Amino acid sequence: MKRRLPVVILTIILVGTWGGVGAGGNMPYSMEKAEWGFHDPPPTEPSAAAVAADAVIGRPLGLATTIVGGTLFLVTLPFTAPSGGARDAAWNLVGRQGGWTFNRPLGRSDPRYERQGIFK
Repeated sequence: MKRRLPVVILTIILVGTWGGVGAGGNMPYSMEKAEWGFHDPPPTEPSAAAVAADAVIGRPLGLATTIVGGTLFLVTLPFTAPSGGARDAAWNLVGRQGGWTFNRPLGRSDPRYERQGIFK
């Protein structure tokens, strides 16, 4: 009887452990996502056409929108600074476009510039 109790306890532990591992396979979790911090894995390499279109069309348009946004930010700064909205205005008029233009890899989109955070 004394030897049977440890065997029963060990069996319960092993079944519980392996049962948890088996149930874990049904959950939307994988070690691959854990390595990337639960974000999507990096995208595949962009095509040459996407890189060329981004370099010829996307970056110049991004530069133009950054310049226009910077100008609008400076014009609206006297109105947004007293109300405490200068940070939001800076992000929406300059930060998002500037990050998209200067920090993003050619031919790829980058979700970092879809949310606020570059000025934090």
